[in-house]
Amino acid sequence: MKTDRIILLGWCASYAMLWAGVTFLLDPTVPYDAIEAVNWAMNAEWGSPKNPWLVGMVMRPALGLSAPWLSFYWYATHFLAVAVGMYGVWQLAWRLSGDRRLAWLALLALNLSGVINFDIISFNDNYLLVMLWPWLWVFFLRAAFDRPGWWLAFAFTGGLACMAKYSSLSFIFSAWMLTLWVPSIRRCYRQPVFYLAILLWLIIVAPNGWWLWQNDFAAFKWVDSQVSPGLTLHGLVSALTVFYPLALLAAVLIGLRARLGWPGAPQARAALMMLLIPLAPILIWFSFHDGGRITEWLQPYMMPATALMMACVTQPSSRPLAGVLKKLSLCAPLVLAGYSAVMLLNVRGAGEKLAGIKPFSQQVSARWQQHYHQPVRFVGGDYLSQWLTFYIDDRPAVITPWSVSQRPNIYNRTVREDRLLRDGVALVGPRGQNCGEADFSELLASWPALSVGYREEIAFVPHPGSSPIPICLAFVPPATSK
Repeated sequence: MKTDRIILLGWCASYAMLWAGVTFLLDPTVPYDAIEAVNWAMNAEWGSPKNPWLVGMVMRPALGLSAPWLSFYWYATHFLAVAVGMYGVWQLAWRLSGDRRLAWLALLALNLSGVINFDIISFNDNYLLVMLWPWLWVFFLRAAFDRPGWWLAFAFTGGLACMAKYSSLSFIFSAWMLTLWVPSIRRCYRQPVFYLAILLWLIIVAPNGWWLWQNDFAAFKWVDSQVSPGLTLHGLVSALTVFYPLALLAAVLIGLRARLGWPGAPQARAALMMLLIPLAPILIWFSFHDGGRITEWLQPYMMPATALMMACVTQPSSRPLAGVLKKLSLCAPLVLAGYSAVMLLNVRGAGEKLAGIKPFSQQVSARWQQHYHQPVRFVGGDYLSQWLTFYIDDRPAVITPWSVSQRPNIYNRTVREDRLLRDGVALVGPRGQNCGEADFSELLASWPALSVGYREEIAFVPHPGSSPIPICLAFVPPATSK
C-alpha cells in the first residue's frame, strides 16, 4: 500500500503540473469564467449573480498578480483541484472494492472522459466540484461506518462544495435521507458530534443564504433563466455524453470475466444510493426542461462515478488487469498530446481564440499612462472592457453598479461617482464604430457628473490574420491629473 500511495501521489502531481504548464503556455486567452471569477473576487461578497462565494474566494489571493501570473494561477488551481479529486477517487474506489487494482482502474478510467482535462478549463465552479465531490463520499462512509468524528470533515467538505455550486446540495440531501433510511447510519442522531457537524455546515452556508435573501435570490433566478419547459431528449443525450466512460468500463470488466451487480455490502449500497437518489430525478427533470447548460451541469457527476462502479464488481476478474491498466494510463499522455496538437495547429482557431485581447489591453493601458501617468482604476463600455479587468495589471474595476432587477453578471457593488471623478474611467466603445459614431451618453447616464475628455480610434484585431475592427477609446480624465 505504501508503494501505491507514492505512485498515486506522483501520478496526481505529474498530471497537475503537466496540464497546468501546457494550458498556460498554449491557451491564447483565459475563458470568460475567469473574468467572472476575478470580478466576484474583487467584490468579495457572500454570493454572486451565478454562484455562491467559494469561486470568488479562491481567486481573491491572486488579485495582486500581474496578468501572466494571474493566468497561470487560473490554470494551476484548476489542475491542482483535479489532482486532489483524482486522489479522492482512488481512495473511494479502494474503500468500496478493497482491491488496489480496481482502485487504479477507477482512477485511470477517468482518462476516457474529457471532464478532468480540457473540459474543466472553461469553468470557474465545476473544477471545485471535481476536487470536492469524491471526498464527500470518502468522509461520509468514514463517518457512517467508522468513527463519528468524520462527520465534521463531511460537513466542512459539503459546505465548501455547496458554496462552489448549488448542485452540491443534492448530495447533502441524499446523505440526509440515508441517515433516516439506513438503520446502521441512523445511530448518528445519538452522536453529539453529528449536531456539531450540522452547525459547522450551517456556519459555512448561512452567509450565502443571507446574501440571496438580500439580493432577491439572483443566482437561483439566473439558473431558472437558463432552462425552458418542454419535452426533450437533450437530458438523455447529455447523460450519454457525460457517462459513456461507464459503459466502456463495464465492457472492459465483463470482457475480463468480472461480474457486475448490485452490491451486498451496506456501505457500498449507501454510496451508490447517495449518487442515485438525486441523479434519477435530475435526469427526469431535464427530460421535461431544455437548456444549453445541461451537459455542463451533469459533468461533475462523472467524477465519483467510476469509483462507485467498483462497488458493483460482485466477482473480481479472473484475468489480470495489468494490461488494461497500462492502456488506460497511456490515454493520459495521448489526451495531453492531442490537446497540445489542437492548440499548436490552431484547429478551428482554438490556438488563437481572442488572442488579440492581450495586446488590446496593453494598448489601452499605454494610452492611459501617456495621458495621466497613473493606474487605470475603472473601465466600462463594450463587452471587451470586462477583459481589461484581467489583462491590465492595475486590476481596474467595472463601473456597472449592482442592480437587483437587472442582475448584471459583471458588476461593482461599491462604485461611487466621487471615486469615478477622482480616478477617471477608460471607456471602450461598441465594436465597429468609430469615434464619430460611438455614443457614451447611455453608459454615463448613471453618472451625470462624468464627461468624456479624450477620444481616440484604435483597431482591435481579435486574432492574428483577422480584419481590424475599429473601436473608439474614450477617457473620463481623473481629477488628480489636473
